[in-house]
Amino acid sequence: MRVLALFLLAAFGLGLAGCGGGEQAATTTTAPSKPPGPGKTLYAGGPWAVVVDGGKATAFHQVSGTWKPDTSGAVKIRILGPDAKAARLPQVAAEISAKKPLIESGLWVDGKELPVKGGGITPTRGTIYGAPGAPLAKGKHVAVAYGRTDRHATAVAWSFRVS
Repeated sequence: MRVLALFLLAAFGLGLAGCGGGEQAATTTTAPSKPPGPGKTLYAGGPWAVVVDGGKATAFHQVSGTWKPDTSGAVKIRILGPDAKAARLPQVAAEISAKKPLIESGLWVDGKELPVKGGGITPTRGTIYGAPGAPLAKGKHVAVAYGRTDRHATAVAWSFRVS
């Protein structure tokens, strides 16, 4: 099982899990029928998957048994950090937005999922952030941010250096 930062419904509005005492929801990961790719599958849950190939991340949706990259652009991700240079224990953060309510998100560094927290004022816009469990080695690292609505998803990769 893996814990995801989920955008959850609250009375008269939505808030992100982890914001002001919200709970994180547990989701069981299932292996995709045939891994989408090329690249490394970071997440596969139900009909959704996130794959990173070098410096490019892609969100996939399984439709009628076939994995298809979501190129709709319906979910926007703005990288908040780290930028080019980072501390050995960086805070990784991204803003996620869409026209429809956001329901799932995640962050990874070097293929390892980060425990994330988040917050948002509206159901369609929020920020997620997290840090690795241990200091990173010197050199180049790749981070990935993912967010989705009920019908669309986006994954973005970026790199930073620890010196």
